[in-house]
Amino acid sequence: MKTRFTIIGTGNRGVGCFAKGLLGFPGKGLPEFVEHAELVAMVELNVARGRAAVGELHRPDIPLFSTIAEAQLKAPADWCIVTTPDRTHCQVVIEALQAGCNVLVDKPLATSVWECDQIIAAMQRAGKQVIVGHNQRYVPTTRHAAELVRGGAIGRVLGIEAAEVLDYSHGGDYFHRWHSDFSKSAGLMTHKCCHFLDVMCWVIDDDPIEVSANGSRNYYRPRPDLNHGPRCSDCPITDVCPHFFDMNKSDGVYRRLFKDAEVEDGYVRDLCVFSDRHTINDQEAIRIKFQKGALATFTLLTFAPREFYYYYFTGTHGRLEVGVSSTDGTKFLRIIHADQRVENFPTDAGTGSGHAEADMRLIADQLGLGSSLPIQKATPAEARRPVMIADLAARSIAAGGQPMPTSAAGRDFPPAPPQL
Repeated sequence: MKTRFTIIGTGNRGVGCFAKGLLGFPGKGLPEFVEHAELVAMVELNVARGRAAVGELHRPDIPLFSTIAEAQLKAPADWCIVTTPDRTHCQVVIEALQAGCNVLVDKPLATSVWECDQIIAAMQRAGKQVIVGHNQRYVPTTRHAAELVRGGAIGRVLGIEAAEVLDYSHGGDYFHRWHSDFSKSAGLMTHKCCHFLDVMCWVIDDDPIEVSANGSRNYYRPRPDLNHGPRCSDCPITDVCPHFFDMNKSDGVYRRLFKDAEVEDGYVRDLCVFSDRHTINDQEAIRIKFQKGALATFTLLTFAPREFYYYYFTGTHGRLEVGVSSTDGTKFLRIIHADQRVENFPTDAGTGSGHAEADMRLIADQLGLGSSLPIQKATPAEARRPVMIADLAARSIAAGGQPMPTSAAGRDFPPAPPQL
């Protein structure tokens, strides 16, 4: 019997990742997915976007609904996949649980510890499952790193250094859209870096107990000297701007899903990155203390000429280094042993769509296919950890960098960073 799915939210993740994945689109899913999964409905408040979504899927027969309750009544599903904006996750996940669905919610679980706890309580009341789409666990190199560290290859981990550096296109893209409103995303430490914070917690299998942080918005600030337009679609400097977002790229899917649907809700996908509407930071540096004693640092930068990332785990018996080189973009995974011997391990090629096919492996795991490890599936309790770190980081930044214990979170939404 096929597993029945409903997708809530018809933006890029809902359509481009999960819907096309379940339907076996080349590069998004595998042919066997359609033998095990059935997409029975989609839920979307923006009717124009919902219609465009089923058009992109070439499946006009998939019914559209405005609520999960209505969808469950008329086209009941086993699982609901939530891909709505982050700040809505708490409400939408709880509504899906109350409607009788198990839930796969795209990362992050929520935008505050307070909301995570509400979801966990609702899951327990409903007796249903909630899984979180932390797809970086499904990158083969990251999985191998977790197996090595958890297997004791470098002894007890004492220190972690990690960074995510985004280029103008990738980093700037968050300042085109809703993510640059702190009230909707809780900032990029929550929305984007929850991947990295999750991997750090997951690899060492430990909980944060204290976080301190500093952050600022130094690059994506108002630039009236550029004579730019309010949005990329109506801007006179697109030919020279490294942040130009073309709504007609990818065969025009962004235009059909977003620009053509603006009349419904007023959401503009290609606002200028140099506007005055941003309320999030474009760079942050945080320090984390873990329960078992490890100390960690993590840095986010969103405006580099070339992007890369790394995690360095240093233990009592050696150091594991994994990431992407800043010089040529090659992946690396190696252990420097205590005797100075360097052991290099094979890495995945990093080709393919969907985060180097991690999205596809995540869907395969959800369908019980493939060769995933039991530890790769992110539970709400585990997904709460990166949200906790980001939540405490926001509180620390608002308090001028003061260390924040875990007791500081869990009662409300974190404060936005000080504004320019």
